[in-house]
Amino acid sequence: MYIPEEVTTSQPMIPWYEEYEYSDLAVKRLEEEAEAAAKADRAKAQKRLEAERLRKKWEEEEEERLKQMSVPVEPKKCPPLGVESHQVEDDQLLSSSQSHHGFVAQRGRLNMQASDEEDDLYGGGWCAEPEDTNHWFQLDARREVEFTGVITQGRNSDSSHEDFVSSFYVSFSNDTSDWTVLHDGYAEWLFYGNVDKDTPVLAQFAVPVVSRYIRIVPQSWNGSLCLRCEVLACQLPNRYHTENVVNASDALDFRHHNYKEMRQMMKVINEECPNITRIYNVGKSYQGLKMYAMEISDNPGEHERGEPEFRYTAGLHGNEALGRELLLLLMQFLCKKYNEDDARVRRLVDSVRIHLVPSLNPDAYELAYEMGSEMGNWALGHWTEEGYDIFQNFPDLNSVLWGAEDRGWVPRVVPNHHIPVPENFLNGSVAVETKAVMSWMERSPFVLGANLQGGEKMVAYPFDMQRPPKSMNEETWARIQRQNEGALRETPDDTMFRWLAMSYAHSHLTMTETYRGSCHGDDVTGGQGIVNFAAWKPVVGSMNDFSYLHTNCFELSIFLGCDKFPHESELSKEWENNREALLSFIEQVHRGIKGLVRDMEGNPLANATISVEGIKHDIKTAASGDYWRLLNPGEYRVTARADGYTPQTRLCMVGYESSATSCNFNLLKSNWNRIQQIMAMNGKTLKAIGVTPAKKTSVVAAGANVAGPNDANSDGGAVVADERLRRLRIRRLRLMRLRNSQTTTTAATTTTTTTTTTTTPPTTTTESMVSTTSWYPLDGWSTESPFDGMVFEPEATQDYPFEYRIDF
Repeated sequence: MYIPEEVTTSQPMIPWYEEYEYSDLAVKRLEEEAEAAAKADRAKAQKRLEAERLRKKWEEEEEERLKQMSVPVEPKKCPPLGVESHQVEDDQLLSSSQSHHGFVAQRGRLNMQASDEEDDLYGGGWCAEPEDTNHWFQLDARREVEFTGVITQGRNSDSSHEDFVSSFYVSFSNDTSDWTVLHDGYAEWLFYGNVDKDTPVLAQFAVPVVSRYIRIVPQSWNGSLCLRCEVLACQLPNRYHTENVVNASDALDFRHHNYKEMRQMMKVINEECPNITRIYNVGKSYQGLKMYAMEISDNPGEHERGEPEFRYTAGLHGNEALGRELLLLLMQFLCKKYNEDDARVRRLVDSVRIHLVPSLNPDAYELAYEMGSEMGNWALGHWTEEGYDIFQNFPDLNSVLWGAEDRGWVPRVVPNHHIPVPENFLNGSVAVETKAVMSWMERSPFVLGANLQGGEKMVAYPFDMQRPPKSMNEETWARIQRQNEGALRETPDDTMFRWLAMSYAHSHLTMTETYRGSCHGDDVTGGQGIVNFAAWKPVVGSMNDFSYLHTNCFELSIFLGCDKFPHESELSKEWENNREALLSFIEQVHRGIKGLVRDMEGNPLANATISVEGIKHDIKTAASGDYWRLLNPGEYRVTARADGYTPQTRLCMVGYESSATSCNFNLLKSNWNRIQQIMAMNGKTLKAIGVTPAKKTSVVAAGANVAGPNDANSDGGAVVADERLRRLRIRRLRLMRLRNSQTTTTAATTTTTTTTTTTTPPTTTTESMVSTTSWYPLDGWSTESPFDGMVFEPEATQDYPFEYRIDF
């Protein structure tokens, strides 16, 4: 076998290391680094774009979620549902239990006041049965609403016990079976409540809850488990018409005004109606704020003869804000309607001088306004800066009058009207606001007025103070004032006051709806919406009694509602409730008689006394001689008296017309002042010789029927007066004859005698003329000087059995 020979070829010589080019190494490295950096930047940019996309997507989703949840930026604010104002009725309130009948769920209203005997009658809040373990207070809104919060308060009580809820849950339901406790996002929301029994505390929800029923579930409390509350809620849009909703028909400014806003509002009204309005101030408060008043009249700034003056005042208690706003609304209304030629308003403005004072206690109002509606307690802002209650800070003239009546001094020694203010009263504990109001009341001849207050819904008329029986010590009298036991309370004009009160209460849309009781207890008005103040809550030194006894003005207190400081959302409704009543009450100033008292030359007689037979309360004429006497329809014997003039009596008829009956008087000058001068020149005076038992046969004895000016025309009074006058004339003539027979008559004496007695007729003729010719003003004795030096025995008498002799 042939084996070929291997052929071996020589391989080329290859170096054992590779040839490498180092010149481009740095360039390649830079290129690689640049490419990596670019790639990283592209990745970062991509990530940023993705992050921005995700952020926008998240924001859109969050915004959409918030829109779906309807969460406002701030907690939604809603007005009160009406627990305090009694818009929420009693059957809408329910509770788990009650400690006893005086502390039922219906007593759990904000600012509810306890009765004097709260353990037996009405308590100052809802109190639960201590033996129960599950406690709750429930409200039925009767329809779905948006609940936004609750306001809680402790139990009102005169005792030292502090009963209040310190923490609670809130739950909701639409059927009262399934309840959902309000959640804060982590757990059930525990609200912190009160730290004392009087200060309201607001628990506001972060998110409104739509429901029909709401429950307050107490978890901890101080003392007994007691509660008062208000619920805040907004009404949802309703497609069904509701007949019970009252909408304001007047385009007015329905909101609360502080001091500066009130002043600005009055200025705007004055600029809109400069011909019928005038702004002035009654005085200044303790802190120097002016108590502004607005006069509305066809001639502002001037008292027109024959035109009566009327006043509305409000804000005696700073936290009673509804009256303040109603008077501001009344100013706007009168101005607007006058410019629109409304017939009724023009008739009012042209025939009455109206004074409106919205705030008599501006310092206290600013304090209450700062706290706001619902958040001020019952007493915050009630008193002045010095701590006075203006309404009860006036002089006690009732005790002066009644004490004089018990001693038989009225009307000869102490008048039954315009009783002077006791000495040093103004130097005592009197608020500066009270002094300003007293001065204002004395400057203007007001005929009728009313002060607007709050906390109840009724009209209260005087007397405001109870009259104690005779022979009563101070301790017994004080007890009667507190306990409201058997005391006389009626004024001589009681029937007129009742009519005035009813004219407002029955014109108000809801004041006579008393079937649910009053704001804090039983109905005390008998279903009429009116009450005698002393029979309800007797007070001493009230504004009403002072006005009646010191001036001509008849004044009443109008309590506008249970809520002293209502939410401004309720102002339009309150205006509709009160508008007609406010106007109707002003119109009552024309009820009665009016007229002028002049002398025979036509000059007006100021401060003349107007007396009405059967009514033991007189009035005085104004500086211009005009007067107004409020009277109910009927027939009256009216007497006008003035110092130095012979009294005149007229029969005046009061009908049912809308205007007062005119009843004018022209008085003759009497010679009584001349007789006094002649007697003084000769050193002769009329002296009182003492007090003796009444004798009908005495020479000068005042019987009961002729004791006062109101009784001079009673049965038998004229006969006794004529008999006394006849005896005085005979005695005087006999004395004159005796003097003439003892002395030589000179020409001057003859002249004097002639001017006094004219000719001397026979005795029989003289006696026949005595009963027809009046030379001596018998009724003028009530204001003349014979009583100046009289000394009274301590025993009381009503018959005025005084005897007098002429000291010759």
